[in-house]
Amino acid sequence: MRGRILLADHDNDALTCLATLLEGMGYETASARSRDELLLAARDFQPNVVIVDCGMPGMDRHRVTGVLRARNPGHSMLLIALTGWSRPQQGDALLVAGYDVHLVKPVGVDQLSLVLSMIDA
Repeated sequence: MRGRILLADHDNDALTCLATLLEGMGYETASARSRDELLLAARDFQPNVVIVDCGMPGMDRHRVTGVLRARNPGHSMLLIALTGWSRPQQGDALLVAGYDVHLVKPVGVDQLSLVLSMIDA
């Protein structure tokens, strides 16, 4: 396995599609469908990467990064915000909130591979 990726999205089809893609690329995946599931899975699964759909209901996209990092001290995670928002100021706000990368749906395989190469190095 190349690494562990935790996916957080309330859309089951989106989770399944992205998990299948990433597993085909050699990554181990786990899925969360809510903020609470995300926080528990991050603790238990210890992912290298967390990809969060910032449009999930009940998700405070600006606080979840701090909670993830605080609850997993000493464990580095690449935090990726996945959204439908393509305006630069929205992406900038997510980076300020603590995400390492902002990707806009639909994300391409090449773009995803490039971003994930950061953990493979």
